[in-house]
Amino acid sequence: MLAAGAAALLLAACGEGAATPAAVPPLARVETIATADGLHLDARLFAASPAAPDRTRRLVILLHMYPAEQSAWFGFAGELQALGIDALTLDFRGFGASSGDRGPDDTDRDVRAAVAFARGRGYERIVLVGASMGGTAAGTAAGSSLDGVVAISAPVAMRSLDAEAVVAEVRAPLTLVAAEGDVSATESLHDLADRAGLDGSQLLLVAGRAHGTDLLEAPEGSRVRAWVLAFLDRVWAA
Repeated sequence: MLAAGAAALLLAACGEGAATPAAVPPLARVETIATADGLHLDARLFAASPAAPDRTRRLVILLHMYPAEQSAWFGFAGELQALGIDALTLDFRGFGASSGDRGPDDTDRDVRAAVAFARGRGYERIVLVGASMGGTAAGTAAGSSLDGVVAISAPVAMRSLDAEAVVAEVRAPLTLVAAEGDVSATESLHDLADRAGLDGSQLLLVAGRAHGTDLLEAPEGSRVRAWVLAFLDRVWAA
């Protein structure tokens, strides 16, 4: 599988960074997420204005790529917050100040822990937005209780993290995004789309070669942001 092989090579080529806490943006709050296997994940909650008592609580969970950390999502999390949408970022196990060993294999556990954390805070409607490794983890961990999944430049698999094997079982609305010049990501997009039975209206291919959260800062970044926001509007209107 070409796309999975390219993801493995990328993973092997990336060095291991020192574990340091992420910054705390002015309008974010430090949170700690406990995983089912006893780890603690460093997180930031970008809460928008308090919701009215009769309003359904909604949250976007932003999942970072390898070897980036949650700070790669801070800009977009702030944008969501300014639009009145709560957002949660987190460092996967072994990244930043999160405990555990770094690597993609158990990141799906971290996604499930983040969803459980959100439920415990009263969030009823949740969408996962993941970049590269984060997108693969989102597709692997997505359950029927979620409102939607956005996977940006997501490989079909990274080591034992394998979205290809389970994406057909995802019942939440799913959309896939990639840059046309990012060859392995484009191959993965088509592979995952075929297995999930998605049509062209659920896919976004943009110009350029940017990957993951770098797409948000690329020339097509405004188009990617608009796509994600439109997806949120659509799934939350249902």
